[in-house]
Amino acid sequence: MYQKHCPGCFENKQGLAQCPHCGYDESLPRSPLLLPHGTVLSDTYRIGRVLGRPGGFGVTYLAWDMHLQQRVAVKEYLPRDLVAREPATLAVTVHVPEQAANFNFGLDQFLAETRMIAKFDHPNIVRVRNFFRAHGTAYMVMDYYEGRSLGDYLGQLEGTVNAEAAASLLLPVLDGLQFVHDRGVLHRDVKPHNIYMTGAGRMILLDFGAARQAAGERVESMSVVLSEGYAPLEQYQKNSPQGPWTDIYGVGATLYRMLKGVPPPVALDRLGADPLEGDLDLPEGLAAVLRKSLGLRPPERYATALEFRQALTEVLGLSDAVATATRSYAVPQDKETKAVAWGTPTDTVPTVRRAGAAAVMALPAPAPAAPAWGPAWLIAGAIVLGALIISLPLWLRG
Repeated sequence: MYQKHCPGCFENKQGLAQCPHCGYDESLPRSPLLLPHGTVLSDTYRIGRVLGRPGGFGVTYLAWDMHLQQRVAVKEYLPRDLVAREPATLAVTVHVPEQAANFNFGLDQFLAETRMIAKFDHPNIVRVRNFFRAHGTAYMVMDYYEGRSLGDYLGQLEGTVNAEAAASLLLPVLDGLQFVHDRGVLHRDVKPHNIYMTGAGRMILLDFGAARQAAGERVESMSVVLSEGYAPLEQYQKNSPQGPWTDIYGVGATLYRMLKGVPPPVALDRLGADPLEGDLDLPEGLAAVLRKSLGLRPPERYATALEFRQALTEVLGLSDAVATATRSYAVPQDKETKAVAWGTPTDTVPTVRRAGAAAVMALPAPAPAAPAWGPAWLIAGAIVLGALIISLPLWLRG
């Protein structure tokens, strides 16, 4: 018996195997590690098809919010090398007891990062609606957007992307990164498949990599959890500090992929003769910006996403309309949100301070507001008006 509503689009398909609306075929085999079609989580979210390609540490489903009657995306913490799923209960269990500590550590990191991201409101950062535990693991509910990842777009593209077009796509990503960096959060896995292009033209950063990075710190080889070509050198070293410069490398690698048609060389392979020191077959100014964003060691890179953003707009001579951030978003933070002074890339431990949010971009000051009428003026005006109303009949009789 197939679902009445299609797991691929949630339109009514009258129980057919293949949806006449989107073509999704419910009869195709589905991995037993995944939640079955129609599973209801938290009495609210009906699970549908898998969105994108399942990663090593999680899978994202299209789901239907039965209360709000709209589609959402639900990400399940699911480190596939560590766990299996019980068919009867759908519970996620580790293969051997010795793996429980690693699973729980990654789960805690997944939840901690989700709680932090849920506080964010920025057009270029995925919006988290809800999160909860169930079936022995955890789930994050996000807005669902029609569109496709930048990775899918580049995979279907024949050739490379024009430099101005590539920069215009990545500037909003840098805005989003500056926003989260100011609030003490790193993405840790910036790459084309984690940048989503909505049908409305908005670029959105997905899939923050805290749980992946945390789990990777407990395995023998970091290479099993890193995105080759997009991961900087410090992510291969367990004790090397990470900061905004780590995400800047990922954006630089994504820009390289767009301009050259292939990812840059793996960071470890650059320790000898670095291929990026050669001719990149790009305009000299643009090549210099790209090399700096991909500096092998953290101090060689741009210190902030804003600095990288400004360098890109200047070297390409982009118009003010493109170069201006969408919004400052310099709103006060609640007392639980930490702003981080990352220090220099050579610091062993970032210094944490409590402070108001720093502005992402220096935008023109708003025009001065017209003077407001204070309470004293209102009271005086009311007295005068009342006196006129009382005296008007007397004046007319006279």
